[in-house]
Amino acid sequence: MEKFEIIELACDVFSTISGDLNEGIYKDLNGNLSVKWSTKRSFYACASVRSSVEEPPLHHIELTYDTATLLYRDIEDYYEYIKFGADNDKFDIWFEGFDYPKSLSSESQKEHCCKNMFISGLTWIFFHELGHLVQEHGYIRKLYDCSGSTDVIDCSSYDNEKYNSTKGKSSAVSHATEMAADYFATISVLSALLRHFESDELENEIKTFSSALALVLYRFHGIKSYSSTEIPEGSHPPPLIRLENTMPLFFEFYSTQELLKSNGSNMSRLDLINITSWSSFSVGIFWLRKNMQSGVPEDFFLSGSLQRPSMKKYHRVIIDIWDEIKPKIDQVKRLDNPFAELRFSDEYREILQEGC
Repeated sequence: MEKFEIIELACDVFSTISGDLNEGIYKDLNGNLSVKWSTKRSFYACASVRSSVEEPPLHHIELTYDTATLLYRDIEDYYEYIKFGADNDKFDIWFEGFDYPKSLSSESQKEHCCKNMFISGLTWIFFHELGHLVQEHGYIRKLYDCSGSTDVIDCSSYDNEKYNSTKGKSSAVSHATEMAADYFATISVLSALLRHFESDELENEIKTFSSALALVLYRFHGIKSYSSTEIPEGSHPPPLIRLENTMPLFFEFYSTQELLKSNGSNMSRLDLINITSWSSFSVGIFWLRKNMQSGVPEDFFLSGSLQRPSMKKYHRVIIDIWDEIKPKIDQVKRLDNPFAELRFSDEYREILQEGC
């Protein structure tokens, strides 16, 4: 696709989603959601608020044209990478016994496949920002001195001094609300796939969405090594931690109440675990190749957050701060959808307390 076609498609996607939301929840709230496109040269998104929590919501989502074009080009390159099969020998070892995808679609469907991946990845970005807005994370962050305004900026560069200066409790609040926005976005897209697809088509969309999500977060991460931390630092969790937190939602969400079976799919929990693992690993290797990286940065691939050093302590901090701010969010949130709200099971909490 040409650049102008990518931008047109992205504008159509955002216009459709925002239009539906304005006719739905925002109309009920006497509020408005608007979308702004920026020419800023970066992979960037922002959620901003022009109202108080006592007033009808005036919410804005901003995205750069570069975000749309970079994401689509990543998807096109990833499509060709999977088709070429350059690293199938590695996948044969890592995924022994699992018939991982050797292509994302047939050649005649390349543009259709890339468009669908692009729409799901772009929709995830949109709903991440929407999650910040409907749960009034800007207001919550301002309460804890995370920011001087109610705007929530999702920037591509996490080594930027402005976004790394947040410390202590403010950082923990910022990390927890980022995880909450990721949770909201992932569940929202997974639910949308159930509404629009069935059977084999649904299964294929699940596979490609998991790869699109990994592409978004690996672009945020870059080719850096993962830096272990026991406490939240800066404004955002490391992108690889975000990916490790979101991928399990595929099998946790779809395993409940046999949601896939009701849509004609026979994918099992194990199938979902395998496909999300393959997506994460294949995108990680693809990203190294795309950036012509000869070596593998330390802890570059997903290993499960709880298997990383110090991560139990980090997640205990996140849970404690989430338990503290969740009642405040409940008081001001604009949408009541418990299924899309960040939660930590009793079993998970018990695991985190082991060895304390």
